[in-house]
Amino acid sequence: MRKKLLTGAMLLGSFLAANAQQTLFEENWDGIGPGVGGWTLYNLDAKTPDADPLSSLVTDAWNVLSLVDIQTALDIPDYAYPEAATGMADNVIASNSYYSPVGTANDWLVTPAISIPSDATTVSLTFAANSMGNATYLEDYEVNISTTTNEVASFNQLLDVPNESNEGNFRTVSLNSYAGQTIYIAFRNKGNDQYVMLLDNIKVVSDGVAGLSDNFASKLSVYPNPADNILNVSNNENILISNISIADLNGRTVKSVSFDGVSNASVNIADLASGMYMMNITSDKGMTTKKIMKN
Repeated sequence: MRKKLLTGAMLLGSFLAANAQQTLFEENWDGIGPGVGGWTLYNLDAKTPDADPLSSLVTDAWNVLSLVDIQTALDIPDYAYPEAATGMADNVIASNSYYSPVGTANDWLVTPAISIPSDATTVSLTFAANSMGNATYLEDYEVNISTTTNEVASFNQLLDVPNESNEGNFRTVSLNSYAGQTIYIAFRNKGNDQYVMLLDNIKVVSDGVAGLSDNFASKLSVYPNPADNILNVSNNENILISNISIADLNGRTVKSVSFDGVSNASVNIADLASGMYMMNITSDKGMTTKKIMKN
């Protein structure tokens, strides 16, 4: 228990983006985004987490944890995410560097491919982060970028963060120089005998895309809806779809399918239980979410 930060910070309400802002990629681990199954994880240190109740929950390079998971592990029923970790809520993704025996983390969390339109302006990566350790055990990590593949050797550093705050942070990194390119972003935990770090509300946004309509979602047709088996997504605007993920109303990703930039895509939902789901569509023009019904 020596590493824990015992805090009762209050949870902040939702973060509101500017109306003109275009979301090119988003992940909140609660059903908006591809979910952890759509990311690539590399556990390059292959070390064993300490038996501490919180660090022992992080058995992979990165694990999705709920607020209840964290409250239970800390034995603090009213624990809330720090206000400065803007928008951090419900599920988050966590990485650990508290090992037995002691060692240095080398754990990677890599986005799917993200297409930045050539006419995008003021492009940035934003995310909320928090260290769970006390002042002696603050986490160290990097944010890296690749314009070729999602393999570790292809990445270059965008941001180096030593001693991430245990009072939370909301960080912004410029991606202006990557307009017109397809990118991968990687978060790499490199803490040496620290504790646990959290990430949430990961977005790539642009303050404006020339010629892009505000009603982007209306350009995509989803049919039939409700559906029994096959759900189709199509458009006549040359919007190229790269991924479709489906999440249940608890935020769990139940299906994720990647495509090689197609204007018409189909997903088989025959194996899903009847009910309402959220469909996240990622394309070269951005990302949108639609409600779907499985009969």
